[in-house]
Amino acid sequence: MSTLSWRALLSEAWRDCLSGTARVGMLTILAAALVGGVICADAFSLRSVSVEAASFRVHLGSVRVLQAQGGIDGAACDALSRIPGVRAGALRSVESGLSPLALPASSLPLYEVTPGTVSLLGTTTADPTGILLPEQVAEELGTTQGALLPLAHEQAEVAGTYPWDENDGRRPGYAYAALAPVPTTGTFDECWYESWPHSDDVDALVRSTLVGSDDQNTQVLAMNPTRGTAFDAAGQLRHRPTWWAWIAASTIGAALGAAATWWRRLEIASALHAGLRRSDTTVLQLFEAVAWVGGAFVLSSGICLTILSGAPPSDRSDLMRLVATEGICAASWTLIGVVIASTTIRERQLFVFFKGR
Repeated sequence: MSTLSWRALLSEAWRDCLSGTARVGMLTILAAALVGGVICADAFSLRSVSVEAASFRVHLGSVRVLQAQGGIDGAACDALSRIPGVRAGALRSVESGLSPLALPASSLPLYEVTPGTVSLLGTTTADPTGILLPEQVAEELGTTQGALLPLAHEQAEVAGTYPWDENDGRRPGYAYAALAPVPTTGTFDECWYESWPHSDDVDALVRSTLVGSDDQNTQVLAMNPTRGTAFDAAGQLRHRPTWWAWIAASTIGAALGAAATWWRRLEIASALHAGLRRSDTTVLQLFEAVAWVGGAFVLSSGICLTILSGAPPSDRSDLMRLVATEGICAASWTLIGVVIASTTIRERQLFVFFKGR
């Protein structure tokens, strides 16, 4: 039996691909539709879970509030932010509100907040000497970040704005108010905190921010009760409708690889009869399969990237890695199917294959 060099095998595979013998175009489309289609369906499911989780957080469904009038240590509450995945800050009401000259008949309720609360509100630019206004209030007053807001007896710098849409079910009272960032010293009325993913340990730990041992008058509330008490993102991923996608894609890929090779069984048996080694015919089939498997992988990857581009930026890279892993697994099993089918073809079957043409 003769043994072909790697260069000769590559040259033969190249000629088969160009001549159409390897059916690269047809198999690329089939693999992209059958195998890539399953993986793209899973990409849709993954994006849906990610978007739902992001919406839950944007509408403050993941934020909880520990209430204790004048009984919360501001520094301890803010320090919870040092825990990975936790954001926290304290808030207290101020008796005298703000009286903008543009609103002579009314005043804005004023709350003092720690830096951690500012991060929960989605505002990153906060001057400790300025105030934060809801976006709609700032628009009504015609003021912007960095501007000076005339008050009845003085003026205040607008350090920034924050979004607060009470129509989504979140707690009322902060869509028409002003927040003043202050140091964490002293006691506060509320501790706002978010642990993502949600952790019951943080719920227990937040009570360590209470001043004194009497916590009978304290309660933990959801910032947006209409969004439910928690969102189990990990559970949603595990139980998504297409969790089996990688298994199905790998199975279909292996079957397609084996079928594509078995379709050429007469050609392979003839090559064995002509003196080619089984290892050479297997490697040749593998080289040719890499062409259409690679083409399907690139095509499916482009579609999946387009789908996942709609996912939140914070989750996008993780979802892409997960889908890429599924694709690599399916591609590997497709090539394994090619190898298995190729090694089962024997020279002695040539006459049988010829009769069955």
